[in-house]
Amino acid sequence: MKILTFLTSLDLNSGGPSRSVPMLVKGLAELGVDITLMTIRSENMNTHALDGTSAKLKVLEPSFSQKEIGKYLAVEKFQLIQIQSMWDLPYHKVMVEARKQGIPYIVTPRGMLEPWSLSQKKWKKKLAWWLYQRNDVQKSACVFTTAEMEANHVRELGITTCVSVIPNGIETDGYPCKVSADNVKKQVLFLSRVHVKKGIELLFDAWKRIRPDYAEWQLLIVGNGEEEYIKSLEARVESLGMNGCIKIMPPVFGDAKTLLYQESALFCLPSFSENFGMVIAEAMSCGTPVVTTTNCPWEILNETKTGWCIDLSIDNLEHALREALSMDGNDLYEMGQKASQLIYDNFDYRSVTRNTLRLYEWLLNSGGKPEFIYD
Repeated sequence: MKILTFLTSLDLNSGGPSRSVPMLVKGLAELGVDITLMTIRSENMNTHALDGTSAKLKVLEPSFSQKEIGKYLAVEKFQLIQIQSMWDLPYHKVMVEARKQGIPYIVTPRGMLEPWSLSQKKWKKKLAWWLYQRNDVQKSACVFTTAEMEANHVRELGITTCVSVIPNGIETDGYPCKVSADNVKKQVLFLSRVHVKKGIELLFDAWKRIRPDYAEWQLLIVGNGEEEYIKSLEARVESLGMNGCIKIMPPVFGDAKTLLYQESALFCLPSFSENFGMVIAEAMSCGTPVVTTTNCPWEILNETKTGWCIDLSIDNLEHALREALSMDGNDLYEMGQKASQLIYDNFDYRSVTRNTLRLYEWLLNSGGKPEFIYD
């Protein structure tokens, strides 16, 4: 089995796919798949997950041409291609060449077909959808989604090709669970891309309401984003009079990131839209309970009492934060321990990768139809 997977950016600052896709490739290589990860060159490419594996890395220059892709596919003779996002023209170029050469491909939307995403640059996306993107998706062998919510949104767009539901996987060994409540600080952590989609302004408004009753607590906003937007958030913090209790910090990586998860009592991602939410899984793996929204596919938090998944509003954020921050520290710690076990049991990259391999085998007519395939 010879597979190509394509993600335009592996840059450390480019969000969840720059972590989840290399982990998927790592897992497939460990299962003996001849797999190549193709990407476009950037300054801080996150390729460490491939170290020590048989996975290959193909780096394109930003100026690459469709003709160059055609030649590469003809020489390498891949049996299947997984496209790891949408809208950007490089993805379209690869899918066009795949169809020319009769290579089946999988489209992984990575949240790009979620209602919130489609509402951004709405008319431009509508035009692209009808010009080429709908055709690209419809002619795929399968649409690979990470949650049932995302699969339903794909179906609502009239796509009739088969859909799979396989969550992202994380390397739980890289996000070890905290082992004591002693070093946990009274801080709520937001760690993600700093973007208007993430609901940070609503979080600020909720924090303003609870501050008088939880003055000893601190809110950390950690991540990268456009400079202008970050400055607007800093101005908002100042206008709300909360310079002393809200800190906006640059992104952290590796051990520093894991430590930040572990020493935080609570994680909060009040997002308007997530197809998965890698940071949620990472925080839970580290033993930190999560507050997130029903715009993210994490209803399991409520079902297992390992966090809060709420309809997004300032009132609901206020209520969830008050409930969490009022808990005894040991009870919050124990909730985090359950959360970590849930991630280990259900979202470790090894088990997720095995399901992805089953999908590949089925598409290449060498395996039975998996239960996570919906026609």
